[in-house]
Amino acid sequence: MTQRLYAVPTADDRVLVPPAELLLRELEAVEVVLADSSASPIELMSLAARHILTAGGKRFRPQLTLLSALVFGYAGPTAVSMAAAMELIHTATLVHDDIVDESDSRRGRATANYFWGNSASVLMGDYLVIKAFTIAAETNEPRLFRLLCDTIGRMCEGEVLQICVRADIDLDLATYLQIIEAKTAGLMAACCRTGALLGGAALDQTEALAAFGTRVGLAFQIMDDILDYTGEEKTLGKPVGSDLREGKLTLPLIYALQHANAADRATLSEALQRNSMLQGNDVKAVVQIIHRYDGFSAAHAKAAEYVRQARGDLSMLPAGPPQDGLAHLAGLTIERIA
Repeated sequence: MTQRLYAVPTADDRVLVPPAELLLRELEAVEVVLADSSASPIELMSLAARHILTAGGKRFRPQLTLLSALVFGYAGPTAVSMAAAMELIHTATLVHDDIVDESDSRRGRATANYFWGNSASVLMGDYLVIKAFTIAAETNEPRLFRLLCDTIGRMCEGEVLQICVRADIDLDLATYLQIIEAKTAGLMAACCRTGALLGGAALDQTEALAAFGTRVGLAFQIMDDILDYTGEEKTLGKPVGSDLREGKLTLPLIYALQHANAADRATLSEALQRNSMLQGNDVKAVVQIIHRYDGFSAAHAKAAEYVRQARGDLSMLPAGPPQDGLAHLAGLTIERIA
């Protein structure tokens, strides 16, 4: 199965094919599992689940899971099932995030809470998590079920911590990294750890692959935080400056606050306090201040550093197309425009 998926390396260098192309059949199988997971005798449940699961996600986490299993030679059906479970968890967190942040659009589409209200949307997010747990339970592998439990617990902790420090201009880098590791990077690490467990990897290889997932997740979230200010609304699928309007301090803003003069620091503080009342020109003024203190370039450099470290983690793994695919995914995190 592995051989049919990959381009053959030339004599001079390896031909790198994007993982989404390498994993066409597996990703199609993941979509089947996701479609099955959206089925419910309650019409509203099915309608909402399909709306959420077909919102145009890149299936980044399923790709991590599948490649992490393949790198150790595992190409069985459980990898597809667990890849779908990881996407279900990720999607559920987006539903809950939209409720907490009172968002009415994501990926260019109306959110579930916009269509069906907060009460139904909370239950839809819970429903998707239960579906993920069901998939994990059906693998008859207690380690995978426990991994999902631990990961979701940490994600909740990260979200609550972010709420606790909302609009706090003294938020430090360590706390910011603690938040994004818990709420974003932890799930990507779990994807990689799942693949390693399925492939029977040695302990040191499992930890190296989990570290890879963590670093990729950190880079991914930092780039999200940059794009929230610098992207275009049409491409992002949500208003530019959403984090600022929600009082969230992210890395570009943290770097700017660390170096800003008193007047600029006061402007940034006022913007955070006003949050949801901010207008487009207010966001533009904040963007200009962040640029003035190289907040975006410093944040991008930090993301690129994590990608370099992540690729270094891969040296512990068997060489070959699956490892190349993981390296390619890592690089995509800092090349994103949305």
